[in-house]
Amino acid sequence: MRTKSNRSVSRLASMQLRHLLVPLDFSGQSRQALSCAVPLAAKFGAKISLMHVAQPPLVIRTLPDGSLTVPVNMDQPVKLAGEQLAQMAGEFLPANLRGQTIVREGSPAYEITATARAVKADLIVLSTHGFTGLKRVVLGSTAESVVRHAHCPVLTVRRRSGAPARIAKPGQLPWKRILVPLDFSLTSLRALDVAVPLAREAGARLCLLHVVDPAPYAAGMESVVLALPETTLANSAKTNLTHVARRFVPSPLRVTSRVERGRAAAVIAQTAEADGVDLIVLSTHGHTGWDRLLMGSTAEQVVRRAGCPVFVVRKPRG
Repeated sequence: MRTKSNRSVSRLASMQLRHLLVPLDFSGQSRQALSCAVPLAAKFGAKISLMHVAQPPLVIRTLPDGSLTVPVNMDQPVKLAGEQLAQMAGEFLPANLRGQTIVREGSPAYEITATARAVKADLIVLSTHGFTGLKRVVLGSTAESVVRHAHCPVLTVRRRSGAPARIAKPGQLPWKRILVPLDFSLTSLRALDVAVPLAREAGARLCLLHVVDPAPYAAGMESVVLALPETTLANSAKTNLTHVARRFVPSPLRVTSRVERGRAAAVIAQTAEADGVDLIVLSTHGHTGWDRLLMGSTAEQVVRRAGCPVFVVRKPRG
C-alpha cells in the first residue's frame, strides 16, 4: 500500500525554484515562453531574468586581394536590446517577479548556458521553433543545444505562429495533464522530482509512460544480447509502472500508466498529442561525444517533435 512509501514520497514534497532565466529574441512568438515562466515563478516564489543574445552582423568588404569580413560595432544594438528588455519586463512581469535584464553577444546557445550558470539559474525557459529536416540541419536548434549543455533543467515551449503572447494568471499553473516517460533507470525516475510537485500545485493528472523499443535487449549474460519477446517486456513494464506509482506518487494525486511500443521519442510525442497532454517531464542521460552520436538523445528528439512544453531534467553532474 502507499502508506509504506512515505519515505520515498517525502523527498518529492517540494521543488525549489528561485531564479528563472528566459531568453528572448524580441519576436512575438519568443514571448510565449513567459506563459510558463510567469506562473511558475509566482507559484514557487522565484525571480525571472530576461535575456537577449545579440548576434553581430558581418559586413563583407571587397578588396583587390579578396573579401574581408569586418565586424560591426555592437554598442548601439546592445544598448537598444537592453532598453527593449527593460520595457518587456515592465509590460509582462509583475513587479515582485522581476530579476535582471541581461544582454550578451555571440552564439545564442553558448551564451544562454554560460549565463544560466553565472547567475545560478534553477531553470531555463525558452521557446523553440521545432525545425525539422533540411531547415534544422542548416539553422540548427538553439533549444536542443541548450538542453544538451545546460547545467540546470530546461523548459522548452513550442512557438505557435499567430498565437498571442498571453501570460497565464500568476497563481495558476497552465497544466492539467502531465506525461512522464520512464525507462526505470535512476536517471529517468528523477523526472518525478519535478512532475509530482508540478502536478500537486496544478491539480494535474500524471500519466506514466514506458515505451518498449523494438530492438534487442541485454539479458542474463555479460556481453550477450538476447531478443526478449515484446509481450514479456510489456508485461514487466506494466508491473514496474504500478510499483513506481505506488512508491513515488502520493495518494491524493491522480495517476495512470500505460505501455506503448515503438521508437521512444516518436511515441512520446504522439502519445502527448493523442491524450491532450499539456506538459512532458522527462530526464536526460546527457550523452556527449561519441556516446551521443551512437545513441542520440531522446530528450532532444522529444523537444524537436512535441507540440506541448517539455521540461527536461538533467542528471546532476558530479
